[in-house]
Formats: sequence, structure tokens, C-alpha cells
Amino acid sequence: MQNKGSIGYFELLQKNKPFRNLWFGQVVSELGDWLNSIAIYALILRLSDSGMAMAGAMMAKLLPIVLISPIAGVVVDRVSRKAVMIVSDLLRFIVVLGFLFVEDQSTLWFIYALVVIEISLSGFFEPARSAIIPSLVPREHLVTANALSGSTWSVMLAFGAALGGVIVSLFGIRVAFIIDACTFLISAWFISKIPSVARPTEAPKKKNGFQELLDVLRFLLREPVVLVLSLLKSGLALTGGIMTLIPLMASQMLPQLAMLSLGVGILYSARGLGAILGPLLVKRFFGETSNVLYWSIAIAFFLKAISYLFIANSENLWTLSLSVAAATLCGSIIWVFSSALIHLSTPDQYLGRVFSFELA
Repeated sequence: MQNKGSIGYFELLQKNKPFRNLWFGQVVSELGDWLNSIAIYALILRLSDSGMAMAGAMMAKLLPIVLISPIAGVVVDRVSRKAVMIVSDLLRFIVVLGFLFVEDQSTLWFIYALVVIEISLSGFFEPARSAIIPSLVPREHLVTANALSGSTWSVMLAFGAALGGVIVSLFGIRVAFIIDACTFLISAWFISKIPSVARPTEAPKKKNGFQELLDVLRFLLREPVVLVLSLLKSGLALTGGIMTLIPLMASQMLPQLAMLSLGVGILYSARGLGAILGPLLVKRFFGETSNVLYWSIAIAFFLKAISYLFIANSENLWTLSLSVAAATLCGSIIWVFSSALIHLSTPDQYLGRVFSFELA
């Protein structure tokens, strides 16, 4: 079932050059992100067999978003979103090269510092990328654009994680970091080709950042549906913390370092392949009306909870991979459809702050 005005993924990319450049930037940037994740986990496991060392990396990936999001949202709504993305990419290129200077266990702290900086920069990039989509895509194509972006994240997770495991196993960790750094340069180049977007409504110039945060909170309280939608990804993070344990799960099943990198890659690939199917299947068989999106989100939360029971009781890599795929299939439905509904319900001048609030 298709809605009037619905468009396919390839047709959207073919006809909409600005969105196509944004999408190309997303492809190479997220490919690098997953190469980076595999390389970081492999590096930490090589330097230390302590669970606390891995936990430190996980915390370094989670906490910066919470702290930086309020600032990032205000910046994204005040200045050119295109410029925010380009600067974030160029700075991440420099930061990732810093991993090449990690030598031994005494420099573990440097890994954590670099991860914090890199994730903080992502905290600016992602709200800017999400907020700019309605300026590049007609309203009737927003669900397709969000489904394509979400599916791309999933494909890059699957391909990038698998490729990362192979590269680390065959060529070493340093090569993975160099490739990752280059992806940010390529992403910045694609984004630079997006035409400057005239903002439909100018953000208030005379208000300070705190006042602008209060403005978006008032908006969310006036629009409880948008408030709930913006909290869904936080709900995913709270219930999905088990996914951050994937490297540790793999280390218990595959103790050798070379096999471990491949094992982590397989699990992340299963996560990505499962996530690809969610929005695509719903859109294909049930359409993309608002009611379909809302019901899909509710059902996906229920099924995701069940899938965690299977993850907890998995005894080998293959059953664990299937369980992870099922969990992320449901998670992708929640992620993609909540973003599409926010785009459809939120004025442009609030989008950066709403998406930053959502990421926090």
C-alpha cells in the first residue's frame, strides 16, 4: 500500500540532488564510524583485558551526547546547518588521526579523551543532519527520506562492522583508523555541494542560549505528542544498553584476538542487517500513514523486549546474532518512524533543539 505522493528510495536520490549529496555524506561518514568502533574496541582489548577498560570506552561514547546536546541544539538552530556538519567532519578527521599515537596501556586515557571529543562533535553533526532534511525534501517525501537514512545507518553498520573486522584482522588497527579519518574528509566534500538553504523562519537573534532552551521546552510542553516522540530514542538507549556489551559477548565466545575482531564484526553485521528490514517491511506492506507509524512504534517496543530474553539466553555466536538482528529490526522501526513524525510535527526553527533533546 502506498500513499499518494509516495516516492521510492532510488527515485528520491535520482531526482533530489541536494538530498543525494547529504545521503552520500552520510554513507561514507557512517562507514567510517563503524570502522572506528571496531578498531577502538580491538585496540582496547589488545592493550588491556580489564572489563573496566572496555566499560570506560562505552561511557566515553555515551556521556558526551548528554552533556553537549543542549549547546549543540542551540547552535544548530542559530547558524548554517550545512556549516555545522562540514566543521564537525573536518574536526573529526583530525581527532581520529590522534588514535595513531596510542602506544601502550599507559595511554588508555588518551583513547577515552579522543572518543569523548569525537562523540561530542557527532553531537553537533547529527542534529544538524536531521534538522536540514525538511529543507531539502518535500513534506510528502519525509517518511521515505527518513526510512532511507535509517536503512543507510543499518547498511553501514552491517558493512562497516564486517569490513572493520576484516581490515583489523588482515591489515591492523592503524589502517582502520586512517581509512576512518579519510571518510570524514569525503563526507565534508559531499556536504559542501549542498546548496545553502534559506531558513523558512529565522531563529530569534536577541535571545541567549538559555532562553532558546526554555523556548523549545515550552514548545514540547505545548505539543505533548512531539515530546513523547522526542523521548523514544532515550527509551531505546535505556532498554538497549545490552547492545553496548557486544564486544564483551564476543570476547567470551571467541578469545583469540583475530577471531574476536571477526566475531564483533559478525554481531554488528547482524545488528545492521536486522535493522535494515524494519522500516522497509512496514512501508512495503502497510504504507506510511501517520497511524501506521504510531502503531508500528508501539508494537516494535513490545517485540524488542521479547528479543532481549533470547539475547540473554544465547549460548553461541549464531543464536546471539539472530537475537541481535531481531532486536534491532524493532529498534529501527522506532528510530526511523519517530524521526519522520518529528519532522512532520515540528516547525523548522525548533528542529535542531528538538533533535538534540532527542539524542540526549
